Amino acid sequence: MSATVLLLEPQFMMRRTVATVARQLGLAEIEEVTTHEAALRRMKEARFDALLADIGDGLPGVALVQQVRDGGTGCPAGLPIAVMADHCDAGTVALFKTLEVRRIMLKPFKVKTAIEVLAALAGKPLPA
Repeated sequence: MSATVLLLEPQFMMRRTVATVARQLGLAEIEEVTTHEAALRRMKEARFDALLADIGDGLPGVALVQQVRDGGTGCPAGLPIAVMADHCDAGTVALFKTLEVRRIMLKPFKVKTAIEVLAALAGKPLPA
C-alpha cells in the first residue's frame, strides 16, 4: 500500500512537476493543494501519511504545522513533515526543529531534492 502525501505548493509548475514525478516513480499517492486553508481543510477530512508544505510568508505555514502537532487535524500528531521556504531565519529554523519538522528546503531547489524528500517522508526508496 502506497503512502498518501499532501503536497501544499502554490506554484503550479513546481507542484505539478513534483506530483507527477512522484506518481511516475510510484513513491506515493499525492494530493495537491495550493493554500494553507485548503491543506488544513483536507487534513481534517482525510488522513495523510506525510505533509510536504510551502510555508509561504511563515505564519500560516507555522500555524499549519502547529495544528498538526497539537492534534488539530485528522492526521496523527507525529505526521512526517517537510517544509519549503523562500527564506528562513534562525528563529524559524529553531521553531521548526521544536515542531519536529524533518526537513526545511530553501527555494530555489532542484526537483530532484523535492522528490528525495518526498520519498523519505513516504518511507520509499528512490528507484536506482
